[in-house]
Amino acid sequence: MLDEPLSRGEAVYEWVRDRIIDGRLPTGSRIRERDLAEEINVSRVPIREAFPRLEAEGYIRTLPRRGAVVAPMALADVSELFDVRASLEVLAARLAAERCALGADGSALIAALRHAEEATGRTDARAIVGATTDFHAAVVELAGNRLLQGLMVPIQGRVKRLFNIANERDDVDLHREHEDLCDAIVHGQVERAAALALAHVEHSRADTIPIIERLIAETE
Repeated sequence: MLDEPLSRGEAVYEWVRDRIIDGRLPTGSRIRERDLAEEINVSRVPIREAFPRLEAEGYIRTLPRRGAVVAPMALADVSELFDVRASLEVLAARLAAERCALGADGSALIAALRHAEEATGRTDARAIVGATTDFHAAVVELAGNRLLQGLMVPIQGRVKRLFNIANERDDVDLHREHEDLCDAIVHGQVERAAALALAHVEHSRADTIPIIERLIAETE
């Protein structure tokens, strides 16, 4: 059953988006209005309200005679996502470190790092993706810039989906980078935090692009 505080169109949008992000609705799967309406107990009206937004944000694609299907993440989409991350996540790290240098409390970021460490230790791929996303969200929250926080919401959703698809990366190595980044931020080391954030994004890009290229080649 959907949460009542949200409009029904918004609730349908979030329900479908979250299942695409975490892989429960995999790339290429059909999303039939009738089946969706029955599963989440709504009419087709809010579904038709949600679908254009999902399509505009790249989550679904409407095809002739097939209707709505979960859209693939094209290589160009992935490359653009890393380009945006290289700007906005570096800015977030810089602002977060600046605030910590002025006395802001970094305990929420440290807690997010510990949660990610626990998930990495369990080698639970889905939990690692969720915890890693939460860590980056904690950096953005600590940055204290509301406009940046709003801009990062759709970015974080796409990043989480990407890493659920490309789940063959070295999570232990990436977690070490998170530890270094967290250390720089909470100690107010602005330039170090910015440099580590950029290096982390570029390392992730180098690991992820070949995986996406291979997955695309396997479907052609």
